[in-house]
Order: sequence, then structure tokens, then C-alpha cells
Amino acid sequence: MTQLRAPRTYPEAITRIAGVIGWDEVRRITGRAERSVRYWSQTNCKTVPPIDQAQALDAAYIAAGGAGSPFFDAFEFLLGQQIVRQEACTRELLVKIAIATKECGDAMAAAMGVVSSNASPLNAHRAFAEAEEAARAIDALMHLLSSFLPSNGAEAGTNGGNQQ
Repeated sequence: MTQLRAPRTYPEAITRIAGVIGWDEVRRITGRAERSVRYWSQTNCKTVPPIDQAQALDAAYIAAGGAGSPFFDAFEFLLGQQIVRQEACTRELLVKIAIATKECGDAMAAAMGVVSSNASPLNAHRAFAEAEEAARAIDALMHLLSSFLPSNGAEAGTNGGNQQ
């Protein structure tokens, strides 16, 4: 059965390379058993060839007339996707910071109005409503900030890792 492999992924890269140079050559270059190198082509495989072997496989693929560099292309694409996700998390954090800053400023300004000599109950209600909005904005900010905290998971230490 033919397994679908997403383009520009490591399983697709090894499959493309093996399609040009053959599994025996992949095995020879990597010094791995055939079962191991074929497993790299499985979409559920969690391992990939080490960088030096991936470079050697790309070089053999190019030398055999293959177009592109499958492992390099996959690495470049996947790294680009990771950077886009990280930047999106950072942009979202900046938006939440701006909203929380504005709402806190509005709440402080309204609260200052409560202590003026001509303050009315309406000023207190307005200040309370502004403080509620500020609290919601701070809660949203804290929720997003928590995704930037180190964790024990696979995304530990990544920028905005839990948002992905």
C-alpha cells in the first residue's frame, strides 16, 4: 500500500532519495539496516537521519541526477513554518500587551475620577466597569503568557510553544 507523505517532510525526503538512488544505497550511505532506513519513510516515524547522513544522502541524490536537495528542502521548509508560528505567537502577545495596557490605563483614569470632589455614583460605576475590562484583558494576557513559560512537554523552551 502506498503511504501518502506530505511534501517537504523528512519521510517524503527519504522516499524521494530512495526513489532515485535505491534503498540499498541509502542503507550503505547511512550504515543502517534496511528496516531502519525504510522506517524513516513512515509518517509516524519520530527519528530522522543525523545531519551528516542527511547531507550525504542529499549529495548522493544530486549526484544521481535528482532535482533539489530533499532533506535540506524539508529542513528549510519546516524551520520556516516553525518561525512563522513563533512570530505569530509573538505578534499575538504584543496585541494582548497593547490591549491590557490600554484597558489598565482607562481603568486608572476612571478610578482617579472617583476621588475628585465632584464625583458621582456614575463615576464609580464607570470606574468599576473599566476595572472589569482591565481584569479581563490581564486574564487574556496571562493566559497567552503561560504558553511562553518553560514546560516539561515536547515544546519546552520554545517561544510560544503551547500555542502551536
